[in-house]
Amino acid sequence: MELAVVTAVAGILLALAAYRFGPALEQAKARFAASAIAADLQYAQMVAARDRQPVVVIVNSSLKLLMIQSRPNPGVTIYRQRFMGTDTEFGLDTFSASPATSVEIFPHGVATQTMTFAASKGTSSRQIRLTRAGQVRVLYP
Repeated sequence: MELAVVTAVAGILLALAAYRFGPALEQAKARFAASAIAADLQYAQMVAARDRQPVVVIVNSSLKLLMIQSRPNPGVTIYRQRFMGTDTEFGLDTFSASPATSVEIFPHGVATQTMTFAASKGTSSRQIRLTRAGQVRVLYP
């Protein structure tokens, strides 16, 4: 009888802990994805400077994909592809970029336009901004 009571109490405590840690886990995944996106943008700047050629950062929202590739002249070199969907370690529900889906980064670090990348998991979301001047910032709500 005592064992059944202890097991029931442990089960209730475990259920409460899982309920409380769910939002914290969502926030951690959103922060993890934001830091990975910021690191990828800095990597794109480094590749452009190293190769002395512009690179293009492309976002595919339906695939939840961030891709860094060379400018197509005559061929394309893909430097990095990062999937952010629910079946990856990031587990994002949505991943998008605005105002466009691609931005070009030049060897001196300047981008063609300011881009805002949005990553969300459940109720937690983070935004990452790449300015025309080449600054990469993680914005907190």
